[in-house]
Amino acid sequence: MAEIAGLKLITPSSVAGSGVSVSASGKVTFTAATSVSVNGCFDSTYDNYLVVVRYVAASGDPRFQLRLRAAGTDDAGSNYVRQVIDANGASVTAARATETAATVGELSATQRSGEHIFFYGPALTQPTAMRNVNAGGYLSARLTDNACTHSLSTSYDGFTGFPVSSSVTGSLTIYGLSQ
Repeated sequence: MAEIAGLKLITPSSVAGSGVSVSASGKVTFTAATSVSVNGCFDSTYDNYLVVVRYVAASGDPRFQLRLRAAGTDDAGSNYVRQVIDANGASVTAARATETAATVGELSATQRSGEHIFFYGPALTQPTAMRNVNAGGYLSARLTDNACTHSLSTSYDGFTGFPVSSSVTGSLTIYGLSQ
C-alpha cells in the first residue's frame, strides 16, 4: 500500500523474529514466524498510527495477539483490557478480558485474514488505546472488532505480534496518521 493523503509510510528501525524481515520500502514480511517484533516505528512525530496486516496461520489456536514494546522489550504484564464484538454466521457475541497481551485478530490455516490496527498515543507517556477490525476466513467469513486499552503511562516505540500457538506467514505496513 503506497502513501496516501493523511498517511505517512513508516519504516521501522529494525525487526526481530525468525523469518522476519523489513524492506527498504518499509514493508515487514514474515514466514513461519512464531513472533514478529517491530522496533522504532512509533515516535513523537505522530500521535496515532495505523498498521495494515495480512496473514495466515499454520494451524492451532486462531487468536493473534500483540504486546507494546519499548527499547526492544515487550510489556507482558496484565496491563491490557480488551472488549470484543464477534460476528460469526448469524451469531454476534461480546466479551471483556484483562490479558497479558491484546488479542487483535483471528487467524485461519486455510484462508488469509486481514486487519487494520489503530494505535492511539503509543509514543506518548500516557495510557495507550488500540482498536482493530479483523476480517478473516476462520470458519468462513468472520468479523471481529476489538478495542483495547493499555493501562501504563509509558512511551512505546514498537510492538510484537504473535499467534497464540503455531506460526504465521504474511506482511504488515505501518503508517503515521497526520495531525
